Amino acid sequence: MTLIFTRLSLSIDQYTDAFILFSPFQLISAYAFSIMTLNILIMTFMVSPIINVIYRPKTAYRMNLLRTIQNLGFQTEVRILVCVHNPRHASGMVNILEALSGISVSSLRVTAVQLVELKGRVTSLVSAQLEHQSSLGFSQSQSQSQSFEDMETIASHFHFFAQVHSGNHAETSMIMSPFATINRDIYNLAMEKQASLVLLPFHKHWSSEGNLEVTKEVFSEINQNVMKDAPCSVGIFVDRGLNSLLNANLHIIMLFIGGPDDREALAIAWRMAGHHRIQLTMVRIILCGKAAMEDQKKESGHEELLSAVLDKNKERELDDSCVNNFRIMGVNNKDTIKYEERYVESDDDIPRVVNEFDQKRYDLYVLGQGKGRHSRVLSEMLDWTDFPELGVIGDLVASNSFGSYSSVLVVQQYGYGGMEFGKNYENNPSCYPPPIRKPPSRTRSLSRMF
Repeated sequence: MTLIFTRLSLSIDQYTDAFILFSPFQLISAYAFSIMTLNILIMTFMVSPIINVIYRPKTAYRMNLLRTIQNLGFQTEVRILVCVHNPRHASGMVNILEALSGISVSSLRVTAVQLVELKGRVTSLVSAQLEHQSSLGFSQSQSQSQSFEDMETIASHFHFFAQVHSGNHAETSMIMSPFATINRDIYNLAMEKQASLVLLPFHKHWSSEGNLEVTKEVFSEINQNVMKDAPCSVGIFVDRGLNSLLNANLHIIMLFIGGPDDREALAIAWRMAGHHRIQLTMVRIILCGKAAMEDQKKESGHEELLSAVLDKNKERELDDSCVNNFRIMGVNNKDTIKYEERYVESDDDIPRVVNEFDQKRYDLYVLGQGKGRHSRVLSEMLDWTDFPELGVIGDLVASNSFGSYSSVLVVQQYGYGGMEFGKNYENNPSCYPPPIRKPPSRTRSLSRMF
């Protein structure tokens, strides 16, 4: 190394002497010019490797890939962003949070946000101080005044939850933004709060006649826009009058077919089973016969086919690992957790199996949306659903024609790309930023939780 620098210095001195000899201005000496040239060379070759060692942006990217409930440790704080439109939504969301707060060693940090449509402005507003309404910079209309009154009621619901369930933290705020782009504000707030789960209300509410009635169609568009691109897992809650755990016991059923969404739903249901007033039944639906035929719409060419086969085998291994851990560590350790299996051979068997369990009148279904499944039957059924954001099973249970009285929580796991709702996704400019299409390289087992 010394020999190299010596030769390099001699070469620089030769060029320096020539430069000074033919230069009309001799502002610096040959020695100073040599040192400056040598410093430039060192800076050029050394600075870049040093920066790459110190600054690693990929580390933050990998951490974002773990923002799911499944990948959280048993004692890790769960951060949840709850979005509501009115006090009725807040009441139902609090009941879901009560179920998730059953694990004493894992607290919840809840950020509750009321979504209010803002017309006539381009810039969205986020208010966390109800007493400073005048600082928002606009005169309040009657609808805006009603929004602030609703915000006070919503805040009281979540503050009561934090008081009753000690160790949990809840804060409330309001987002005022055009509904066409409000998903951007939800995205930014979820990133700021480092949430692992975003809870959204379904766009229909439970009526006194026992049916789901549309609240506002635009709420469905908001849910779909959030699911297309969210920085963490997303859950849509269909509330059919779910009872509070302060007043009654709850019976929860989780239907497991397979895929990342079902594994995330199982992780959430497993956390709920930690509450002493919750009984959980996990049913694994095993596809066989015609139902087991794989969807090959996107498989073209040898490389794509080989990649698809490897992905399917890996998905099966992950599904089996999660279910086996659940049976060993959950069913064997708690009498309030049960496990069953059902075989499905065709698309006609799926409603039959779901109806069989619905007759038992469970209080809550916990379901995966269905991203990552490779069944052709399920893909064809999803094309005919009325609410694709709920998936095949969720759409079936949530439909009025099915006649269920159970609430539904549909979960989409983060890390496998956002949902695609036909051609609307490509033409919708509100999707921001682009969704991540590559799954995380490592998936921890559910044994990390229990």
